[in-house]
Amino acid sequence: MMWSTGQNDVIRELGHKGVQAVHDAILDRYGVEHTLHAIEVQACRIHASLKVLDECPECHALGVRINRQSGMCRRCTEAAHVAEEEAFGQLLEAEAAGCDGGPEYDELHRRWAQLRQKNSRLMRKHGLKGKRERL
Repeated sequence: MMWSTGQNDVIRELGHKGVQAVHDAILDRYGVEHTLHAIEVQACRIHASLKVLDECPECHALGVRINRQSGMCRRCTEAAHVAEEEAFGQLLEAEAAGCDGGPEYDELHRRWAQLRQKNSRLMRKHGLKGKRERL
């Protein structure tokens, strides 16, 4: 059976996914079924590789080493680490601002100072005991 230019293009395009993927794509696109051995021989003739290469699911880079834990290439894994640390840093900053500063803290401090001053005036005006004297 003759090989068409389109079928050769499929071999070049999908060769990195392996001979079975090329077989399935040719069958789907052209309705022609070649044996796996025939596809391997044709790939050899047109100098196309059928070696299965790893592909990063994030950036779709071919032939890269995939990290077992993240399932991505080194670059995408590091980018994910950076994003995770930035998000954690923002969380820590928000928590720290909520504890040591920020508009809520300022409002509470202002209200506390007002009440303390009001109570101090009442004690002086009426000759009452303060907090320390009452213990």
